Amino acid sequence: MWATTAGLHRYFAHRSFRTSRAFQFVLALLGTTAMQNGPIWWASWHRRHHKHVDTPADPHSPRVYGSWYAHVAWVFDPNNDETDLSNVRDLTRFPELRLLDRFAWVPLVAFALVCYAVAGFAGVVWGFVVSTIAVNHAVFCINSLAHKWGSRRYDTPDTSRNNPLLALFTLGEGWHNNHHFHMSSARQGFLWWEVDITYYTLKLLSWLRVVRDVREPPCLGTHRSPPG
Repeated sequence: MWATTAGLHRYFAHRSFRTSRAFQFVLALLGTTAMQNGPIWWASWHRRHHKHVDTPADPHSPRVYGSWYAHVAWVFDPNNDETDLSNVRDLTRFPELRLLDRFAWVPLVAFALVCYAVAGFAGVVWGFVVSTIAVNHAVFCINSLAHKWGSRRYDTPDTSRNNPLLALFTLGEGWHNNHHFHMSSARQGFLWWEVDITYYTLKLLSWLRVVRDVREPPCLGTHRSPPG
């Protein structure tokens, strides 16, 4: 989950902080084990989501395509297999990232083998299969439920909503209206009580000098709309 939220989402898709090339590869490798394809594919489709949010060009808009398609069916749509490289040129210049995208199944097999070495067949079932399905559905809930249930602090041109429950089990991704208001912020829980575990870990890593230039949200209190 953390590799998806901190790595695939906040780093590769939005570049909300900076890091070394070595740690960039660590984030990409760990993120690929979540079985959501490689970092370039992930970032490209997510950037398309933000550019065309809640329009027919949005790959997973519940407003346009319905909740089930937005939640999981879009991943199995063959029209979404290919990667639009035009919006990820900042990532395609790294050959190791292109390699991960091309052979995204290799980290998955390696992860499953490690689970087997640690705990046998039960390790594969619980450490790989069940955990991967759980992480994927938690992430998919942001595409579907976080555009339907929750409150709206900002009058963004989409259906994004803040949902505290989703934020808890996605390490901060549930503050989705905040995120659509300022997508390049590494912090998605803007207020002190909006728990954002991913942001807390990024701040810790910045103090350890593993990451740097962690982006903060803009001044609060503007572009508000009533809760609903």
